[in-house]
Amino acid sequence: MTVDAKYANLVATVKEECKDASEDEIADEFRRYEEEFLIPPEDALRSVIRKFQAAAGMEVTGSSGTRAAPPSVKKVDRFSDLGSDDRNVTVEVAVVSYTPRMQKMKTGEERQIAFGWIEDNPWEPSDKRERWDYKDWGGHSQNLAPGSVVRLEGVSVNEWNDKKSININRTSRISVLREGGQANLERSDEPISIERASQSDGFVNIVARVLSTKSDVIVKRDGSGQLNVVRGRLADETGSIGMLSWSDFDYEPGTLLKIEGASIRRFRDTPEVNISDTTRVEVYHDNSFASMDDLAATKKSTISGLRNGMRDVEITLQVESWYKRSFTAKDGSERVVRSGDVMDPTGRCRLTAWCDFDPKPGDFIHLKEARVQSWQGSPDLVIDDIAQAISLESPTWEKIDPEDHWVDVGLTELVAGGTRRGVRTKGTIVLITGDSGIIERCTVQLQDRERKCRKRLRDGVCVDCGPQRGEEDLRIRMVLDDGISNVSLLLSKEPAENFLGMTQAEVSEMISRDGQDSFLSSVREKALGRGVSVNGLALIDDQGAMLLADSVQDDGINASKAAENVIERWEVVM
Repeated sequence: MTVDAKYANLVATVKEECKDASEDEIADEFRRYEEEFLIPPEDALRSVIRKFQAAAGMEVTGSSGTRAAPPSVKKVDRFSDLGSDDRNVTVEVAVVSYTPRMQKMKTGEERQIAFGWIEDNPWEPSDKRERWDYKDWGGHSQNLAPGSVVRLEGVSVNEWNDKKSININRTSRISVLREGGQANLERSDEPISIERASQSDGFVNIVARVLSTKSDVIVKRDGSGQLNVVRGRLADETGSIGMLSWSDFDYEPGTLLKIEGASIRRFRDTPEVNISDTTRVEVYHDNSFASMDDLAATKKSTISGLRNGMRDVEITLQVESWYKRSFTAKDGSERVVRSGDVMDPTGRCRLTAWCDFDPKPGDFIHLKEARVQSWQGSPDLVIDDIAQAISLESPTWEKIDPEDHWVDVGLTELVAGGTRRGVRTKGTIVLITGDSGIIERCTVQLQDRERKCRKRLRDGVCVDCGPQRGEEDLRIRMVLDDGISNVSLLLSKEPAENFLGMTQAEVSEMISRDGQDSFLSSVREKALGRGVSVNGLALIDDQGAMLLADSVQDDGINASKAAENVIERWEVVM
């Protein structure tokens, strides 16, 4: 019997102290610590040495008077500062993923461990971070939600096949510095709904009906070949979700399946069920389960429900505008792209067609197998083949007037959702930022683009283009609050002029004459405490929420009147 290569180096270390010990028995002891006690083999080394020293009648290393001092704390900011033998490490990290796994011990007991990715330097942009694997041996799921930033204390470094990773042990301490997404749930063998699976990370069991399938090919990143996969869509009464199978998947649309051990992975902002060779898929029988006709509605999307990365989107739209342009591709060929703005009762977005599709403004169209990608922060639709689009002869709803199509959405609902165009929301202005007023923008013409840089200059310097002679612009930044949630509100030149009742030239003159502080005081006197209705684009991402206003309407109640209303409503005695 050969020693497991995983423990070979550790076994050799024990043999140096206990020359007569059996290599197989040493390996079994390391395996017992890992499987029964969930202690990484590297952290069990000292205990294993002591056991075999005691069994051989030798003096036990570290006993009573000769006990070794605990390793000193090693605090680092970057993984590159860590060595393979480091223990008792403290480091701040961003949690990227958390995947639980049930592991059966020799005793027959099942315990949950977890693995995933973490990144160092969490307060810096992602391109300045290094990503490592980690294992959670201590059941810390509630403090390791994806998207959170945490401080790890008392963790250790593991190295296997020249690749380092982090072990989070039972005795490790985790402090949450910034909350992430939904807390990780304990893995269960019971099937969960697609709605719940869509909000999860890691392995899940589901019962769902196959809505569609199609074969596809994925090219390996290293260019070494291709992988044959099957894409599709699954649904139950709570919704539908995309599917990607890396193994054979020969089930026809309409088949009801029980899927055990599938993993939820996210493509951009969109969850997807991944089926591998270890996933168990079997035909399931349940006469009470929703039929294909009942589930047809789950296939259809609305603009408000679009998320970056969605595939196989089926949606009905009204065309607001449409145009085409030619450009020179990187290979020197001339290409034509068609695009325009489209609407439905839930909002607006952009549609790009890489095919000969030319609807007219006001037309109703139906798309199938469309995909969603982000454009200027907004999730917008793309089609690649004319077969994906159908022009409808009769309207699906009463024709929408593009000039007055604003969808009312509560501020809290807006912040909790995704990026949306064409929304109207209400709130109270609670802050005017000190950089509101006249700013300077970069005027450098971007290469291969028909627009200028337009980024704000700070002390005459553009972050991308360097020192520049800027062009003046008007911008007002505020914070809008509804009592539960808040959002940054940004007014560009035109909406700012309308809101202030002043032109950019008048604002510039006032600041030159009276100073920036005087201008800010006048804006705060006018706006603070005012209730407003805002039409515009809501940009929602991991960094927060921002509302880019097309227009802002005052509710007509000033701060004094609002205070009187509150006093009257709550019968406050002054």
